[in-house]
Amino acid sequence: MLGISVYFQDLDEQYIKTCAQIGIQYVFTSLHIPEEDYSQLDKKLPQFILLCQDLELKIVPDVSPVTFEKLNLKLGDFSALKQMGIQALRLDYGFDDIENIKQLSKDFEIILNASVVNESLLIEAEKSGIQLHQFILSHNFYPKTHTGLSVETFREKNALFHKYGLKIQAFVCGDDLKRFPLYEGLPTLEKHRDIHPYVASLELMKKYQIDDIMIGDSRIQYETLKYIKDYMEHHILTLKVHLDERYKHYYNQILTCRDDLSEAVIRLQTPRVKDIDIYHNDRRKKGDITIDNHLMGRYCGEVQILKWDLPSDARVNVIGFVHPEYVEALESIDGSTSIRLVPLSTMKERYNHYESELNN
Repeated sequence: MLGISVYFQDLDEQYIKTCAQIGIQYVFTSLHIPEEDYSQLDKKLPQFILLCQDLELKIVPDVSPVTFEKLNLKLGDFSALKQMGIQALRLDYGFDDIENIKQLSKDFEIILNASVVNESLLIEAEKSGIQLHQFILSHNFYPKTHTGLSVETFREKNALFHKYGLKIQAFVCGDDLKRFPLYEGLPTLEKHRDIHPYVASLELMKKYQIDDIMIGDSRIQYETLKYIKDYMEHHILTLKVHLDERYKHYYNQILTCRDDLSEAVIRLQTPRVKDIDIYHNDRRKKGDITIDNHLMGRYCGEVQILKWDLPSDARVNVIGFVHPEYVEALESIDGSTSIRLVPLSTMKERYNHYESELNN
């Protein structure tokens, strides 16, 4: 499943509505971070909950003992949260008692903080009669540069959770508005802090078998969210590319690649044609898009995307390239992946496109 994050300092109802149209299911928010502006919470929170209910979105508040203070509630008064319309809870530090979790699971969908869950706690939970498959494990995000999880730690944690059949959530950065006060992105993995959130999402799903992708920051580009959703639901991997004029008919087609994957290239299953002239056959770089010319004989017309740098070949024409931010997405392509090539566009064009879709 797919979710966004909303912080009351940056609350934007139109953003939530558009994301709902794209297909998000979760809206994460924190009710205890010290930097948040809670001065108007008594007004903003009911409006926010009502909006999400109208859009059939599940609110996932991050709660700790501080939450009840922020909401002027008695410590541990979860019934008041339920009356507000909260259906799910992400239990942060301070709420890791098994009996308490078991009781809360009767009224809420429970999402546990992956950082505080170890095998001893899972064994204890099973002994208490808790059905672990009902729970979701959610990794933290890390606002400060160099503090995100290492790949090794992430892999070890996930191996434990998969052993017990648990669903796992992880966060990627936004590519529009970063969250205050550091504005350094909110990824789970440190390696994802400076890469495109779409590429990060693909890696989480493909390489680490993460079930739910959450956008940690205040905003993400609508098109990026849609690309993540398309991969989740239809296994369509979208690549932003530039193509030579004569090959623009490949834009926005759903293309497939051969099941017998090669190490160096992705071979697209496009019709082979005859008599393609020789041109643009310089050295080929990772991310280049090529087509075989007539010197390749019966392979003439085969389109490929390069995963490696390769030397020039008189039989191969370079007809385009993948946007540098999307090149690492090539590592997530397998024989079952469909590929959609979309043209590069300006930010203004992207926003106009989605505003038009919303108005229609």
